[in-house]
Amino acid sequence: MANRILVVDDEADLELLITQRFRSRIRAGELSFEFARNGAEALTKLKNDSSIDIVFTDINMPVMDGLTFLTKIKEENLMPKAVVISAYGDMENIRVAMNRGAFDFITKPIDMNDLETTLHKAISEFEVIRQGVQAKVDLERTTREKEIAIIEKQKAEEAKKIEQMFLANMSHEIRTPMNAIIGMTNLVLKTKLDEGQQKYLKIIKTSSENLLVILNDILDLSKMEAGKLHFENIPFSIRDVMGTVYESLKIKTDEKNLEIILEIDPTVPAYVMGDPVRMSQVMINLVGNAIKFTEKGSVTVYANTVFVNEEEGKCKVRFGVKDTGIGIPSEKLEKIFESFSQASSETTRKYGGTGLGLTISKQIVDLAKGRIHVTSEVGKGSEFSFEIRFKITSEPVAAKNNQQVSANDLKDIAVLLVEDNMFNQTVAVDTLNDLIPGIKIDIADNGQIALDTLKKNKYDLVIMDVQMPVMDGYTATKI
Repeated sequence: MANRILVVDDEADLELLITQRFRSRIRAGELSFEFARNGAEALTKLKNDSSIDIVFTDINMPVMDGLTFLTKIKEENLMPKAVVISAYGDMENIRVAMNRGAFDFITKPIDMNDLETTLHKAISEFEVIRQGVQAKVDLERTTREKEIAIIEKQKAEEAKKIEQMFLANMSHEIRTPMNAIIGMTNLVLKTKLDEGQQKYLKIIKTSSENLLVILNDILDLSKMEAGKLHFENIPFSIRDVMGTVYESLKIKTDEKNLEIILEIDPTVPAYVMGDPVRMSQVMINLVGNAIKFTEKGSVTVYANTVFVNEEEGKCKVRFGVKDTGIGIPSEKLEKIFESFSQASSETTRKYGGTGLGLTISKQIVDLAKGRIHVTSEVGKGSEFSFEIRFKITSEPVAAKNNQQVSANDLKDIAVLLVEDNMFNQTVAVDTLNDLIPGIKIDIADNGQIALDTLKKNKYDLVIMDVQMPVMDGYTATKI
């Protein structure tokens, strides 16, 4: 028998999105959906159809809002499980909804994966209640107590989830104007400027890039806590990664008159399977910290072979960073990997930073099934190291056939830029026009406009944003 679900929301396009998402299960007779545009219309449907198991209701609607609707359901002794839909951070209305009998909640904009997970949970709980109705009174009481405990746990988990989603969403929203600021600054720096203007713009650029690093750290941390950080498994060169880290941070050591030393054991395999971006991220965090907390002396970056088994194609490599900096007190060593933690408040004031770099590095190493170690002595320096197992591989095809593509090779290509932010549109268009002669660029403000444009014109490349109104980049790319 199909589970019957009533969706109450005044957004007309939600009905189409839901029926598309669950079309196979609707055809198979597993699910059946009804839709209403407000609480009054939904209440009439519930009174006329006792077979509706679950209700998903928005809170803010015309005629009758969701909170009033939940009260009416209780007053009429109607039995469906209710899930409320509300905006990020609207905890006050969510708490009121829970007190009026709501079982769970999801946030707007609606994530279809979250909707499907919550629906499965609601169906499971409804089955428990349906069976409980047929049991004895004492069993019903026990079931209800268990359900309350589950709801309390879920409320705590959902509160944590909202916090993670808020961090991720805010990081993204702030990064959008930050990218525009950095992009515009780069474009202005290419124009004719006097010495003072150059100086001020370079300060703006550096400050913006530093802020972007912090935002990226927060976004990475929220992804890790939500279990959504994914690793690639591709061929890469450890020497290339270490060399890039060395070259990118040598500028900072030169500014501080520090010596930076790169040591790579000759026995380290040429190519291994793994995620070079995450490997670079950990090394840049560790080397960046070493430079920040070292006023004189040197920073040594190294990679040593722990073991190599050529026959089985396996190896373990130890990566490390050693400095002659301020060091860390022994009683603080265990806490330095905690979020937003530094050795002392004085360290934060003097050197800055969020304290997220080491937290993220440790979690990346842990997820790669490695372990990070630290030894330190106050006034003499610190050493951070970690060991990772790799599968040995041969040189990737891309490396063997690597050919540089010049801007002239891309002359006259046609590009469709899909981006809803006007400032980022300007940055992208001006940057591409500056880099590639004769490039043809059209702009679409969202995924739906992009699809309509692609039906009319041919393009060599589509540059697709992810978060956009009407239709996001994931949906548009899939279509």
